[in-house]
Amino acid sequence: MKLILKNFLTTLKRYKTSSILNILGLSVAFAALYIILAQVHYDLTYNKSIKDSERIYRIETSDWDEPGKFMCWISRPLAEKSTEGISCIEHIGCGYFNGGRNEMSIEQNGSMKEMIFNTSSCSMPFFKVFGFEAAEGNLDDLEDTKRVAVSVSAARKFNLKIGDVLYYGTTKNPEKAVHIAAIFKDFPANTDLGTTELFSNMGKESLDSWSEWSYNYYVKMHPNTDLNDFYEQNLQKLTQLLHDQIESGEEEDEGNFDESINRTKLHLRPLADMYFATDIDNGSGNTGNKTTTYTLLAIAILIVVIALINFINFFFALIPIRIKSVNTYKVFGSPLGALRFNFIFEALGLVIISLLAGWYLVYLIGSSNIANYLSAPLALGLNIPIVITTIAAAFAVALLASIYPAYYITSFSPAFVIKGSFAASKSGRRLRNILIGLQFTISMGLIISALFIKLQHTYMMNYDMGFNKEMLLAVNAPRSISNTLEKRDAFDSKLKENPQIKEVAWAAGNIVAESRMGWGRQFKGKRISFQCYPVSWNFLQFMGIQVIEGRDFIASDELKENGTLIFNDRARKEFGMTLEDKAPGHAGETDIAGFCEDFNFKPLQYGVAPFAFYIFGKNPWWRPSYLYVRTTENAHIESVIDYIKNSLVEFEPLTKKEKLNVRFFDEELGMQYQAEKRLTTLISLFTLLSIIISLMGVFGLVLFETQYKRKEIGIRRVHGASVGEILAIFNKKFVRIILICFVIAAPIAWYIIDNWLATFAYRTPMYWWVFAAALLIILCITVLLVTLRSFSAANENPVNCIKTNE
Repeated sequence: MKLILKNFLTTLKRYKTSSILNILGLSVAFAALYIILAQVHYDLTYNKSIKDSERIYRIETSDWDEPGKFMCWISRPLAEKSTEGISCIEHIGCGYFNGGRNEMSIEQNGSMKEMIFNTSSCSMPFFKVFGFEAAEGNLDDLEDTKRVAVSVSAARKFNLKIGDVLYYGTTKNPEKAVHIAAIFKDFPANTDLGTTELFSNMGKESLDSWSEWSYNYYVKMHPNTDLNDFYEQNLQKLTQLLHDQIESGEEEDEGNFDESINRTKLHLRPLADMYFATDIDNGSGNTGNKTTTYTLLAIAILIVVIALINFINFFFALIPIRIKSVNTYKVFGSPLGALRFNFIFEALGLVIISLLAGWYLVYLIGSSNIANYLSAPLALGLNIPIVITTIAAAFAVALLASIYPAYYITSFSPAFVIKGSFAASKSGRRLRNILIGLQFTISMGLIISALFIKLQHTYMMNYDMGFNKEMLLAVNAPRSISNTLEKRDAFDSKLKENPQIKEVAWAAGNIVAESRMGWGRQFKGKRISFQCYPVSWNFLQFMGIQVIEGRDFIASDELKENGTLIFNDRARKEFGMTLEDKAPGHAGETDIAGFCEDFNFKPLQYGVAPFAFYIFGKNPWWRPSYLYVRTTENAHIESVIDYIKNSLVEFEPLTKKEKLNVRFFDEELGMQYQAEKRLTTLISLFTLLSIIISLMGVFGLVLFETQYKRKEIGIRRVHGASVGEILAIFNKKFVRIILICFVIAAPIAWYIIDNWLATFAYRTPMYWWVFAAALLIILCITVLLVTLRSFSAANENPVNCIKTNE
């Protein structure tokens, strides 16, 4: 064993360049493999680690706007009454996975300590559906709505214990006090419950409100349940409920019966399927993209394949040098098995070194900004199955890359070594060309994909969505500033005292969002549904959205009894609306002031749907508190942002200036395309890695070619060939391989990208120049590398080349 280790160290020293390049290529490949597998495992096992996850389902109904799709928001009485007594249900609970970040405080050591919690609320059975386990206290004590449960990690982070009193907000307000009744064990990170730190009991909130469709419900079924039993019993319940409503006058007549049944019958989605669901807005849960996950997995495999090819190429590149020493050992009686084991051990040694270097790279990446684009933790201790898989893949690479070459290099007789070599054979040349061609094909395909994904992201960010998004800032303001018209108007006036601020408007959240408040109402004897967006009276003018029929909002609309609506053109056409009609508002029949042009109020994955701007009137239950500010063209943005923050603090002194987030609209819009940005970044990174590894393979092949053709180069130089002609000979071969690979890679990449872009309602064109750019990138880099590596061989003294015995 000592002799084998000595031979390995001697080989590393003697063939330093190839060893270093092999280690670098493998290190990068193993690091990429580990990182991607960690993310893929995180995605594919999302929610599956929750106890009895296979028996847990989310309750959904058919989407009222888009046939074939579903929605997870439901009214509490519908969910409760239509499932009451169904025998296959073990538990049914209402709750949100993540209600948002809330500022809270606690009195410790005589002073108020501020904390930020990820909070949510739920009904009591929700804890049983998801199998919450109390580490301390008793979850049943949350029957008292003034009691809450916090996670073990939150209790440790904030030094909390059972009985502590927390206050919503930053002041000691007894009306906003809650007591910690239980500390529950944390859920795994890759679950929808993994980040929520505090749960409160929602009690009887909206329990009798049939019109409030803003709740998520989950059921846990008894083991071995046939879901058809649930659907049959639910249909019976709904039928009875609807008959009761017709008799009581809550439904107009039986003509709507079938429509009402189809609209309210329940659909169950397995908990484990929610993460990748594409036919629904996922409510309070997180969402993943199966295409992205499998794309990353494919890239990981391709990178390992490229590294494997490099390994084989470097091995074969050294055959002309090493074959003589191998046969010398054979002549002196060294067993074939020992010789072959030496090569396999050498490969395993390189792989072990590469693994250690690769995990150091993982550590560096985990400490960098790149980790922000990953959901999965990268710590080795948190990914033991991935560590084992990576090690197994690494040793498989070592065996695949070494067994055949080890057998091949030891199979020649000494006489053959004297007369020729594997290097001169057609099979040897063909194998090397195929291997390097595969690398080029993969690299070009990844470049084309990365460029189109980047173009799609840029296209979405710059697309004309039908409103003015220039010089626009946004901030989520304290609700107390907009809770009366007088205070809101005074704040607007304060902001407009700054000459760099042109106008101010208010809305109920982001103008572009995947989902917002949905309204299902009766209109002209039919059930209609649309997305409703409360705004201030000047919002359409502020955003440059044109009214195409009727009038815009006016200030007096804010004082009307039932408020005022403006629908988009899609709603006007789909619902047959006119200006003479009245539409259902929050407090009765509401005037339709006008119809505006269609615009994109959802990310560009979605098309335009029925939509309404709404001014609630003088008795609103929801005042818009999301502030938009438009600056002058040459405004000093930093000073404007500081002015906005100071003004907010002036009007609401309890607000902490450092916690206010005033951002550009582009940043707000970019949040809707985080998945695409993440995919762009990751694929770009791993594409770059694949190119670097591929170029190492090119280097190894050129190393072999210059070594093998050394005499040929010398003879050509003696016969008058210039350095440029020698370099052209080397480059011609690689250019031909690249062109063949491009013909293969381009249609494959076209097919993949075209299918990916088909998932967007609005997509970038398939530009021909992207394919040309990928070809040009690979050509330029390869020609540069081949030229630099061949230059010394082309300039070597021809006499020395001809005299060589190698």
